[in-house]
Amino acid sequence: MNFLFLGLEYFISCSIILFATKYLKKEGVFVALATLIVASNIGVAKLFDLFGLQVTAANMSMGMAFTIYSIVTEVFGQREGRKAVWIGFFAQFAFVLLGLVYVGYVPSPDDIAQRYLSSVFSLTPRIAFASWSAYIISGYFAVWLHDRLRSRTKLWMRNNIATKLGQIVDNFIFVSLAFIGIYNFKTLLNIYLTTTVVEFGLDYIDTWVVYVCVSMLKKNSQVAKA
Repeated sequence: MNFLFLGLEYFISCSIILFATKYLKKEGVFVALATLIVASNIGVAKLFDLFGLQVTAANMSMGMAFTIYSIVTEVFGQREGRKAVWIGFFAQFAFVLLGLVYVGYVPSPDDIAQRYLSSVFSLTPRIAFASWSAYIISGYFAVWLHDRLRSRTKLWMRNNIATKLGQIVDNFIFVSLAFIGIYNFKTLLNIYLTTTVVEFGLDYIDTWVVYVCVSMLKKNSQVAKA
């Protein structure tokens, strides 16, 4: 069942990027990024077993952030790639800030949501801080690396190199800051290794998304110029 849901998460994440890019163009890519980042901030707190390994629920959707970096950097350059990183950061910040406000309201006697919201946001500030740090550092690194490789490699190669190395940096920073003191060392190691392995696999099956979106955006840019 978990493997099926992992596939469903992948399908939904890809669909969000493809439909947003097709119908909203460049702005849609940024919308898709913000959507996946906010969803991932909730899902990353949940662990599930996958073939005996522990994986966070946001593996697929969060990994797609690097896919979007590649798309934006490939078509619009490093400056716009960095903008994508900050758009994702803003989405996380707004999500956490509003979430804390929601929890802060004194609930009425008829309220049924307070304990669920409190549970969701009890870990969110720490997770968000870890995510922000890992996200900005790894995002800037991935965008920079992809841009440096644009004139030297094929698209599939620079996409995979930039995303893989970016995810190694992202996972190490995030797991260290988010989960130290919550899980033991063995669990931390499992989270890091399984997250990295799953995201590495994602790199190979998301390449087609990069090619399709890059093609759509370039075609749209050519039409706009004409």
